[in-house]
Amino acid sequence: MEKIISEIAEKFIKKMIEIVISGGKLGEVETSLLCEAKACASKIVGVYAEAVDAAIVSDKVSRRKLGYSVERLKDERRIQSLVGEISYSRTYFKKASGGYEYLADAAIGVQSRSRVSESLSLALVQAAKDMSYAKSSNHISNGEVSRQTVMHRIRQSCAVDASVEARQKVPELHIDADEAHVTLCGGKNTIVPLISIYEGIESKGSRRECKNIFHISEYGKHPDELWEQVLTEIERRYDITNTKIYLHGDGARWIRVCYDWLPQAIFVLDKYHKNKAIKNMTVGLRKEVRKQFDLAIRQSLSENELELFKELADVLGEEHPERKKKIQESSGYLYKFADGISICEKDPCANDGGCTEPHVSHILSSRLSTRPMAWSKQTLKQLAPILAAGKSNLQIVRTESPEVHKSLSKTVNHANKIFRRNLQKWSLGAPHPDAVGTLPISGKTTGTQVLLKLFK
Repeated sequence: MEKIISEIAEKFIKKMIEIVISGGKLGEVETSLLCEAKACASKIVGVYAEAVDAAIVSDKVSRRKLGYSVERLKDERRIQSLVGEISYSRTYFKKASGGYEYLADAAIGVQSRSRVSESLSLALVQAAKDMSYAKSSNHISNGEVSRQTVMHRIRQSCAVDASVEARQKVPELHIDADEAHVTLCGGKNTIVPLISIYEGIESKGSRRECKNIFHISEYGKHPDELWEQVLTEIERRYDITNTKIYLHGDGARWIRVCYDWLPQAIFVLDKYHKNKAIKNMTVGLRKEVRKQFDLAIRQSLSENELELFKELADVLGEEHPERKKKIQESSGYLYKFADGISICEKDPCANDGGCTEPHVSHILSSRLSTRPMAWSKQTLKQLAPILAAGKSNLQIVRTESPEVHKSLSKTVNHANKIFRRNLQKWSLGAPHPDAVGTLPISGKTTGTQVLLKLFK
């Protein structure tokens, strides 16, 4: 093994120096150096896997106690990783209790049927949050992984919950609830809900941002389950005993389920939907008249003067009978949530939130529905929480947990020590004599120094 490591390292450094000496544009040199570095790393990982396998094969006493016998030698395994394709040979063992196993795969944490490493899988999923499956593969693995594989890795991944040091007490919390409209495979439409929780809006220079925001999105969950999850995440972060909670949204039925879990929440009609309804009432009027009606409608709703609001709606309906139905629908919507509009006048803190549409556009729609595309229900169930988690850590949900028995773990640890020792011999001591050739070496010389002599 020492000789193999020396040969790999010497060839790598020699090739790197050749690339630099040959000259060329910086971009070309960088690309060539990166390719060589990845190729060298993949070879060393392969040598490491084979060293672990050889150690397990040699430890006959521990294997026999566990009931493992050699069935077949040198079965090749290829796996795509962040450093390229890793290739190594390992031994196939037969269990006395029945069945077969590659102990070396379990020792290095590789699942039996996986062709993509866990690190590469996580990188592909992270990239797929912002780009298509094909672009993710090209960006991360130079197209070595298929689009189908990227999709499967998304379905096998999940976001890791952010750690919380201690529950905080805050005067107010704002909850924005809305949904993205997504096309399913087959042409049907569905909704993917998004709930954003934050402590209000703060100014950062010329920009305004939601303070300590986090998002929750789940596809296919019943509204009760979704709001139970919201309450759990809020209570994990905050002590809401004396906290005022504002619920911003369009008043959809699934949003109103929130009151079953947060009865103290105060509803605030989202400004986007309020403005949209008012414009639907006044569209088609002359500019001056439209401004007057717009101002009168807003004032009547802000002051909760519903009689005046109804009179304004009736006047618009009588003057424009061709649009009477639309006017009645929009006015009825505003009338239903009049308290959610007037609260902004009574309680200034209610104006400190209500960014539902930007959240949906940025978190969900930009990936799920901005461009023409269709999604399967299975993928949406996994991808929606990942998109909502943002920069949180991801993990692959393993279908199996490769582990080596404690009796063999000592053997694996011993193989690790030997492997590290051989690497240190290359970097700190004299390289293997067979890899050096006839170069005269005096004193303690590193492999790098030997190679540099070749280019003098």
